[in-house]
Amino acid sequence: MHQEGLDHFYDIKGGVALPPVTPQALRERDYEWLALLGAEAERASEADVVELRLAVQGLSCVACVWLVERLFARHEGALRVNVDVVHGEVRLAWQRGRFDVLAVARDLQSFGYLLGLPCQGGDKKEYSGLARRMGVCGAFAVNAMGFSMPAYFGMPRDFAFARWFDLVAAFSATLAMVVGGSYFIERSWRGLRAGVLHIDTPIALGVTAAYAGSMGGWIAGVEGLKYFDFVAIFIFLMLTGRWAQQTAVERNRRRLMRDTSIPEMVGVPDDEGLAAARPVAELKAGMKFIVKPAQTVPVAAKLTGGNAMVSLEWINGESEAQEREAGQLLPSGALNIGTQALTVEAVETWGDSTLRRLLDARRETEFRDVRLEKLLRVYLVVVVVVGLVGAAWWWMRGSGIAQALQVMISIFVVSCPCALGVAVPLAEEMAASRAEKLGVFVRTLGLWKRLMRVRRVVFDKTGTLTLENPVLENPEVLKALDVRARAALHHLVTGNLHPVSRSLYDAVASEGDARVFDGCVVNETVGLGLAFSDADGCAWHLGRPEAGSAGDAVLARDGAVLAAFRFRDELRAESVQEARHLRELGIEVCVLSGDRAYKVAQIARKLEVPDGCWKAELTPEAKAEWLRVRNQDDTLYVGDGANDSLAFDAALCAGSPVTGRSFLEQKADFFFLGHSLRFVSGLRLVARLHRRATRRVFAFSASYNLITAVAGLMGHLSPLAAAILMPLSSLCTLSLVAFTFGRSSSTPALSPAGDFRADAEKFEMTSAG
Repeated sequence: MHQEGLDHFYDIKGGVALPPVTPQALRERDYEWLALLGAEAERASEADVVELRLAVQGLSCVACVWLVERLFARHEGALRVNVDVVHGEVRLAWQRGRFDVLAVARDLQSFGYLLGLPCQGGDKKEYSGLARRMGVCGAFAVNAMGFSMPAYFGMPRDFAFARWFDLVAAFSATLAMVVGGSYFIERSWRGLRAGVLHIDTPIALGVTAAYAGSMGGWIAGVEGLKYFDFVAIFIFLMLTGRWAQQTAVERNRRRLMRDTSIPEMVGVPDDEGLAAARPVAELKAGMKFIVKPAQTVPVAAKLTGGNAMVSLEWINGESEAQEREAGQLLPSGALNIGTQALTVEAVETWGDSTLRRLLDARRETEFRDVRLEKLLRVYLVVVVVVGLVGAAWWWMRGSGIAQALQVMISIFVVSCPCALGVAVPLAEEMAASRAEKLGVFVRTLGLWKRLMRVRRVVFDKTGTLTLENPVLENPEVLKALDVRARAALHHLVTGNLHPVSRSLYDAVASEGDARVFDGCVVNETVGLGLAFSDADGCAWHLGRPEAGSAGDAVLARDGAVLAAFRFRDELRAESVQEARHLRELGIEVCVLSGDRAYKVAQIARKLEVPDGCWKAELTPEAKAEWLRVRNQDDTLYVGDGANDSLAFDAALCAGSPVTGRSFLEQKADFFFLGHSLRFVSGLRLVARLHRRATRRVFAFSASYNLITAVAGLMGHLSPLAAAILMPLSSLCTLSLVAFTFGRSSSTPALSPAGDFRADAEKFEMTSAG
C-alpha cells in the first residue's frame, strides 16, 4: 500500500486492523475464462465502450471500494467501475481495444481481491426481489398510517377530505397486499399443497383476514373493521424480518465464488492440431481433448502422450501427488497439478462420469422441522376455532354482524406472529455474528436447529482434519537463503499445484520477489521436479533429493544444493483437544477417508477414535452408505473433497473448510476459515444460545397472543389498538433477543493456543438463564 501510494486506504478504514492477505489468495490463477468473457464483451458491444459484470471476492467496506476504483483507474483504457458491495459484484467499463482485463484481474489479486464468474441463479433474484418488496411496502405503510391517523384522533366523518383519506389508505394497503402480501400467501399456499406448515401460514391468514375485513368495513361504512394501516405496516415489518434473515446468509454466500478449476468447456484438437472449445457435455468415448494446468479432468480419460502429475486428493482423499505415464488412466475428477497441458482420450461420456454425478448431487437447503409443523398445526386450529366461536358468541348476543366480524378479525390479526417474524431473524443474525468470531460463516437457514440435534460428528481426513498442504518442518532453511535464491524459489513454485510447491509458495509468498525472473520459463519434468535458467545462465532446480540425501525436496543452483526441505502431514490446530471435548459432551467422533488405511489409523490414534469409528479407503458411495446406515438425523459431516459430496447429502448438516479448489464450499451449510477445528463445539454453544433466545421469544409471543386474544373476545381490541400493539410487541421481542445475546458476550474465539474447554465453560456460565 505504502509503496504504491495507496495509504489513504487506512485513513478510510479509520484505524481498524485488517488481517493480511492469505497466500491462498495470491496463488496464480487461470484467467482464460476471463479472457474469453472480455473478448465476447468486445464483440457484443456496438459502441466504443465495453461493459462486463463480474463477481469479486474480498470486499469488506467502503475502503475496499475506494481501493478497487484506484487500481482499476490506473490501467490504460479504463473508463469507470461500479462496485456493488451488497451483491459482491463489479461492473467494468473500458474503451474497446485499449484495455487489458487480465492485467486488471492480476492487479486486483495482488491486493487480495479475486474476480470470478458473475453470480447466477434464483437465489440472488429472490434476495434482490425481497429487498425491493420491502422498500416499496415501506412507502405504502407510511401512506396507510399517515392517512389513517386523523380518524383515530377524532377527525369527523363529514370532513371534506375524509373519504379521500380512506381511499388513500385502502389503496396503499391494496398495493402492499399485491407487492408484499402475495409473497407470504404464495409461499404459504405452496407449503400447504406440499403438506408442509411453516411460519408463513399464520402470517398469510392474519393479513388476508385483516385486508378482507378492512375492504368489507370500508364498503359497508363500518369503522371498526378498517385495518388498512395494520395491513400495510405488518407486511412491511414481516418483509423486513425476512430480508434481515436472508441478509447474513447471502453475505456469507457471496464470500465464495464459483470454482473455475472444473471446466465447462474443453479444447478438442482437430486434424491440424488446432483446439476448438467444446462443452464438456459433448464429450464421448474416444474423443481427444486437452486438460490445462490447474484444471480437473471432467471424465475418465487415457493419457495419450508424455507423463503427467495429478492429484487424486479431491476424489479418493490421497494427499500425495500421483505420476501417470502415457496410456494410463486418469479418473474423473483428477486435478492436473503440472505446468503443462495434457492431451487425453475420453473413455466415457460426461453423463456417465463420477464428477458429473457428484456435481449434480444437491442438498436440501431448507430444514423441515416436524415438531414446529405440529405446533403450527395446533396453533392455527386453535386460532381459527377461537375466532369463529368468538364471532358466533357476539352475533348470538345480538351485537350485530359487524361486531361479530370485528371480534373474529381482531383475533386473526393479533394471532399473526409479528413478534416472531422480526425477532427470530435478529436471533439468526446475532448467532451468525457469533459464529464469524469462530471463523465460521453460515450459508443456510435452519442450521442452528440442526446443530442442536447433532449427536455424531464425522470428519474427512485429508484437507479437513489435516491441513491442506504439508507443513514445512525446517522453515529456518528459508531464512538462510539469500534474496535471489528466495526469489528463484518463489518463481519455481508460483502456479504449481503440487502439495510441496503449494507449501513452499505459502512460505515464500511474502518474501521472494518472483518478478526478478520475469520471462524465465519454468519447465517441469514429471517425477524429477521444476527447473529454469535465468538471464545470467544459472540453472535453478527444485525436485527430489538424490538417494541417501536428507530432505523431501531440495533447491539447487547449477547442481549445488542450497536448501533441503522436510515436510510432514499435520493435524489442524487443537484437533485432539476438540475431539476429546466433543466426546465429553456426549458426541461421537468418527473419521471417514478414501486415503490408505495406515495413514487413517495414525490420525485415529492421535484423536483417540475407537476402531469401529473410523474407516479408510472408502469410495464416495461407501461414505454415503456408511452415513445412511447410522444417521438418525443426528450427524454433522465435515469434509472438503468431491468424494465427500454424497456424504453431505446423507448427513443432517455439513460443513467445509475453504480451500479455493472445491465446490463443496458452495454446497455446505457452513464453511470455515483458518487452521483450527476448535469451532465445532463452539458452534453448538452458539446454537444453544440461539435456542434460548428463540424460546424466550416464543414464550413472550404466546403470553402476548393469549392476553390480546382475550381482549379481542371481549370486544376491546380496536384497529387502533392492534396498530399500536403490533410494533410494541415486536420491540419487546427484539429487546429480549438482544438481552439474551448480550448476557453472553464471551463467545470463544479462535486463538493459536489456549484451553478451549475453559472458554466453553465460561461461555456456558455467562449464557445461563
